[in-house]
Amino acid sequence: MDSNAALRAEFHALSLSISRQKLLLNEMQARLKNLQAQLDSVVYPVLTLPPEIISEIFVHCLPDKRKLDVVNPDEAPLLLMHVCSPWRQIAIATPQLWSTFEFTGTKKSFNIVDIAETWFNRASKRELSVKLHGALVGTTDLARFLPILQRHTQEMRSLEISLHWAQLTLIDSPLDCVRLQKVAIEVLGGAPGNSPLMFVNVSLLREVSLGGLPISCVALPWSRITKFTGARFRIAECLEALRAMPNLMECAFATTWNALDAVALSHQHIQHLTLFRSEAGAEEADCPQLLGFVTLPALKALVVGGVFDFEDALDSFLSRSAVQLQKLIVHPPGHDHRPVKLRLSDPFFALGLVELQIYGPNKDFVADLLDLLAEDANKLPRLQGLFFRGCESRNAAGALLEKAAIPITKRRHLTGCTQLQSFHVVSKTDAELFTSKSHLENLAPYRKLKESGMDIYIGTEDASDV
Repeated sequence: MDSNAALRAEFHALSLSISRQKLLLNEMQARLKNLQAQLDSVVYPVLTLPPEIISEIFVHCLPDKRKLDVVNPDEAPLLLMHVCSPWRQIAIATPQLWSTFEFTGTKKSFNIVDIAETWFNRASKRELSVKLHGALVGTTDLARFLPILQRHTQEMRSLEISLHWAQLTLIDSPLDCVRLQKVAIEVLGGAPGNSPLMFVNVSLLREVSLGGLPISCVALPWSRITKFTGARFRIAECLEALRAMPNLMECAFATTWNALDAVALSHQHIQHLTLFRSEAGAEEADCPQLLGFVTLPALKALVVGGVFDFEDALDSFLSRSAVQLQKLIVHPPGHDHRPVKLRLSDPFFALGLVELQIYGPNKDFVADLLDLLAEDANKLPRLQGLFFRGCESRNAAGALLEKAAIPITKRRHLTGCTQLQSFHVVSKTDAELFTSKSHLENLAPYRKLKESGMDIYIGTEDASDV
């Protein structure tokens, strides 16, 4: 009996507890319902905006650089289509969201024909920027896509194509591109043939980039082009391009050392020249050798990137061309850690440089350069900015700062030359470099220079410690 009574008592107590919990649950459900009603009555500001304002906000949601291509539901504009029905309608009715079409051919599961038709139609005749990248392997609709592309060429402001040459030959009729301002074509494989790609009605075109094919493979009004980039060009092909573009003002080349049939020339209008090493065929790259075949009397800026051992070619070029040169930038290949140096020659010091940038500088070169600048106003007499970037190690940056303090201060106050306005030392290492006691001691003279009004930057790419 005692056992039965205990069981009944426990049963009764548990039943009472359940009843109390049900009451509490009912109270919470009532409170939740009340809160939901209050939330439903809240008017969110974004929901009161007119569609025109929301449309403009959507345009600012477009990524500066895409992770993949436009077929990405995690980025605008597709992301905006999945929030709510009103936003979907606004996005569809905003042509600016669809004015850039970028497609990477690695996506075998997507139908490029349907995607392109939808995209171009939503752009509603707005100026288009079209980018096709990759070999488009597995995209069986390529032959059907190209006619769609051709139907919309008159809306294109920019066209970038990276395809196999055999695929490019499917474009078998002229592209009528009345709005085209920029075109870039890269051949990913295959030998260019004799039938050039044809462009017509391109009176606005000023900028062209070619990779892996010479200018003879593309029919364009070359005499109108003012900006050109050529990658994987033989030197003779570079010179052919320069001859065909007498109004060129800015150009960049990644060349291979093959000077067969190369004939030197003088170009009167080029103001900016960049020599770089392309990823493809880098083992054959010999960009500076182009300097031995050109004279550029109007040159104002020279960027030499991804190369070493070019002092001879540079000296000869400077003596012929650098009457107006104001900016010189030199940096090594990204995979190579050998420090960069220049020959401190008379042609170099006679330059009217306003800005000198050296990436990964050789410490002895820096010491010699600074000592000469500190004592002689006739050495680079117009220099205003001196920049050393990409210092590899803690010791390299520290040694440079220690050696530079006195000569930089002297040059700042030297008479008979333009006053030095900027001095930067930027290291690849992390911020720990700039918290050591020895480094902090080295910073003292630079702080004084900064207090005097000089532009001083010493640190990493992310932050300066001065």
